[in-house]
Amino acid sequence: SLEIPGQRGLILENWKVDKERLILSGNNPTGEVRFTYLNPQGLKIIKTLKFYNDSYKINAKVDFQNTISRDVYIPEYRLSWGPGIKEEEQKAGRRYGQFSGPVSFINGKLEKDTLERGFLKPPSVKVGIPTIHQGKIGWVALKSKYFMAALVPSEAAQATVIEKDGENKATVGIKMVPFSIKGKETISHEFTIYPGPKDYELVKGLGLGLEQAVDLAWWSWVTPISLILLKLFKWFYKIIPNYGVAIILITLLTKVILLPFTQKSFTHMRAMQAIQPKINALREKHKSNPQELNKHMMRLYKEHKVNPLGGCFPMLLQMPIFFALFGLLYTSIDLRGAGFIWWIKDLSLPDTVGYLAGFPINILPILMGLTTVIQQKMTTVDPRQAKMMLLMPIFMTFIFYNFASGLVLYWLMTNILTIGQQYIIAKRMPTTAQ
Repeated sequence: SLEIPGQRGLILENWKVDKERLILSGNNPTGEVRFTYLNPQGLKIIKTLKFYNDSYKINAKVDFQNTISRDVYIPEYRLSWGPGIKEEEQKAGRRYGQFSGPVSFINGKLEKDTLERGFLKPPSVKVGIPTIHQGKIGWVALKSKYFMAALVPSEAAQATVIEKDGENKATVGIKMVPFSIKGKETISHEFTIYPGPKDYELVKGLGLGLEQAVDLAWWSWVTPISLILLKLFKWFYKIIPNYGVAIILITLLTKVILLPFTQKSFTHMRAMQAIQPKINALREKHKSNPQELNKHMMRLYKEHKVNPLGGCFPMLLQMPIFFALFGLLYTSIDLRGAGFIWWIKDLSLPDTVGYLAGFPINILPILMGLTTVIQQKMTTVDPRQAKMMLLMPIFMTFIFYNFASGLVLYWLMTNILTIGQQYIIAKRMPTTAQ
């Protein structure tokens, strides 16, 4: 929509449109729709929208024609999108992607606004109170999990404006700087509108900087790793056009890359298991004297060349790749509507096969929980921790139960490959107390 302070006639019913429909094809790749409005003071406004058969991009041009002889002053008019983005996720019963969030690219940085209260944090946009961001305007957009609607000005803009209605939906807009039009002259402004998927390569190809709005990871510091994994993910899909297979292959590749670190961690674990009987004996002998126990424990670690924290460092080195891949699979639009095998018809949804008394039966999280039990039994060093660690599979199954099946598939494959690694290392390095 287009809004000008003091111009109350700019409602949809007062615009004249030059065509009722537009059909594009390979033989007719582009087309335009033109809206015209003439106010009583002689100002004619023409909005021209140019559509493309092979792109989500829309080119918008706003012409201000002064049809009278005296100058016409245009105050800070605004081009807006909203309220909200139509959510197909909600229709399809999807559990994620139902939040539309406004974001502005100002002075080379992202400004994110919240419509709902967060943890100990009020919403940044309130009903009836516009939020205005001033500076060097790049663009403004509304985002959901998989889609966004962005406005990109070609001319110098004054600010972005975010407004919230009572249904937690936002309207975003570009506020332009005031200007005057001399008699019988025309001034034009151009914009690019992008209502489409948050596909990183697709939006980067537009050259508008909209790739900044695509969340490849939950934390910006792992985004470079996510970009590498995204290219590998797409490459695997080109070889075998099945995103479930691509997830398995990229999981296998990351396990191979991280093999030296995981092997070192498992080797350390086996060494700790080997001296566990001696550790238990020392604890029993010096249970009333913590200082003496600590001294003998340090001596035991030194004698067997074991660092009690030695297994943590190799695992920490793996965390950036884990976070990058986890975030990528959580937000990737490629999984939306992509099937895998048999009962898994959509990797962006839970793999529900049926319901028991209204409760969904999801196969992958159950398998993930079972493999986590096996993994815990293979890795728990201290028998006193064994019962406590069995709570972990229950907790993980609960957390992942309604996650996207593509994400759970990644975790399940990670568990299976980890169990295989542990089994091989256990065969090569049996646990014996010396």
